[in-house]
Amino acid sequence: MMIIMNKNIIEKKNILQCLLASLFIIICINTTIAQTYTLECNGKTIPVMEQNDVPLSYQVSTYKYSRVSYEGAPLSLRVDCSGFDFNNSDWDISPHSYGIKGTKKGNSLSFVVNKPGYVVVRFKKDQDFTKRLVILIEEPEVLPEGNFVDIIKTYGVDNSGQTNETEKIQKALNDISGSGKVLLFPEGTYKTFMLQLKSNSKIHLSKNARIKADASEIESYLAKENEGIDRFIYLDQVENIQVTGLGTFDANGSEILAVNPPKMASQSTHIRLMFMYKSKNISFEGPIFKDPTGWNTHIMGCQDVTFKKCKIMNNLINNEFFGSLDGWDPDGSKKVLIENCFGWAGDDNVAVKCTGYGNLEVYDDVEDIIVRNCVFLTKKTSLKIGTETRCANYKRIVFQNNDIIEADRALGVNVRDRANVNGVLFKDIRTEYYYPDRKQMPINVYITRREEDQPWTGKINNVVFENCSFEQMFPKKIQVSRIESHTKNKDLQITFKNVTIEGEKVISVDADYFNLKKTNGIVKFK
Repeated sequence: MMIIMNKNIIEKKNILQCLLASLFIIICINTTIAQTYTLECNGKTIPVMEQNDVPLSYQVSTYKYSRVSYEGAPLSLRVDCSGFDFNNSDWDISPHSYGIKGTKKGNSLSFVVNKPGYVVVRFKKDQDFTKRLVILIEEPEVLPEGNFVDIIKTYGVDNSGQTNETEKIQKALNDISGSGKVLLFPEGTYKTFMLQLKSNSKIHLSKNARIKADASEIESYLAKENEGIDRFIYLDQVENIQVTGLGTFDANGSEILAVNPPKMASQSTHIRLMFMYKSKNISFEGPIFKDPTGWNTHIMGCQDVTFKKCKIMNNLINNEFFGSLDGWDPDGSKKVLIENCFGWAGDDNVAVKCTGYGNLEVYDDVEDIIVRNCVFLTKKTSLKIGTETRCANYKRIVFQNNDIIEADRALGVNVRDRANVNGVLFKDIRTEYYYPDRKQMPINVYITRREEDQPWTGKINNVVFENCSFEQMFPKKIQVSRIESHTKNKDLQITFKNVTIEGEKVISVDADYFNLKKTNGIVKFK
C-alpha cells in the first residue's frame, strides 16, 4: 500500500515538473520573440500594434506597426526599443527617397517626418521581421458627403468583437445599396463571417474600426459551386461602390491557420481577404487590408477599380498551411489604379495576371494597369506581370515612382502562357535591399511554357525600364530569357534607359550585370 502511494506521489511530481517545464518553454518563446517598441510623436505616446492577433506562443511571425496623423506640420518621432540592442551599423530608415536622417541615443532613435507616407524603421539589417517598425503617416480622416447611417445605432450591431454580427451587418449592407446614404462603421471591432458588398453603396470605415473575420469556423468563406474562389469580403458582379475611411478589413488568417485544428485549417489555405469578380467602378480610399490566409486582394475580370492610400499588411512566414501571400492581383482586368499605397507581403506585392482560375474562366485582356507612388516590401517579386498569362494581350501596364525597400526580385515580366505582353513601363523605381529568397535578382524577364504540349507560347515586347535604381548588387544577375525551341529572337525585346546598380549605369549586356547564359532576348540601351 505504501508502495502504491509513493508511486502516485512520484507520478504527480513528474506531471507537475512537465507542466512547469512547458510553462518555462512558453515563457522563453515569448521572451525571445517579443520585441517592444514605444513610439512618441511630438511628445505624445502613439499606440504600437501587431500585424496579427495570434499569441506569440504559437510562434507565428508578426511585425509591428503604428499610425501617426500628419496635419501639415513637422512630426518629431522617437522610437525606444526594449528586448534587444541595436548598433549604429544596424539601423536604417526607409524609404531612402524620403531623405529622413535619424539620431541614435542609447536604445532610442529620433527623426523628423514632414509629409504623409510610409516609413519603415529597420533595427537590424537581417531578416528578423520583428525588428522592423512600420509607421503609417496618414492625413486626417475626412468624412464623405451624404447622410450617414450608423450601423451600431440603427442595426444594434455589437462593436466589442465578442459577438458574431454577420446577419445584422449583411442586412445593413443590403439596405444601404441604392439608398444614396453612407453606412458608417464607428470605432470598434465587428466580428463576422463572409460579407458581400452590394451595388450603388457608400461605406465609411472609421479609424480604429475593424471588420474582423470570425475564425471559429470557415465554411462561410468557402466558395460554393460556380463561385470560384474562397473569400472574406466578396464583390460579385456589382458596380458603383465607394469605401472610405482609415479602418481595417482583417481576414484573421493567422488565427484561422495557426490556432485552429489542422483538419479545419486545411479545408482552405487560400481564402482571399477580398475577391472582386466582374465588377466595375469600385474605389477604396484609406483602409488597411490585413492578414489573409492567401492572396490579399484579387481583382478578376473587373474594370475601373481604384485603391488610394490603402495599406496591405500580410503575414510574412509560410507554415504548413499558409499559401501564397500576394498583395494586389489584378487578374484579367482593365483600368486598375493602385496609388499612394503601402504593401508588405509574404509573396508578390503586385502581380498583374490572367489566371482563368476555377470554373469562372475569365480570360479577358489586361489593359491600363497603373501602380504609382507606393512603398513595398516582399520576400518574393515586388512588381510583376505573370506568371499566369492566359489571356491574349497585355497592354499599357505602368509601374511608376515606387519605392521597393526589399525584395527577392524587384521587377519581373514572367510569361508562361499565351499572352502577348506589349507595352510595359517600369519608371522611377527605387530598390534598396534584396531579400535572400530563391532567385535574388534585380530584374527577371522570361518566356517559357507551362506545359510542354500547350499549343501556344507568349511574347514580350516594348517593355521599358527607365530611371530604375538598385542600391545593392543582388547576388544573382539580370535574366532576359526565352525558350529558344518555341520563340524567335524578336519575340523578347526590352529597353534600358538609365538603369543603375550601386550607382553605376548599365549600358550593355555584360557579365557584370547580366547572366549571360540566361540572356538570349534583345536588350536595347538608351
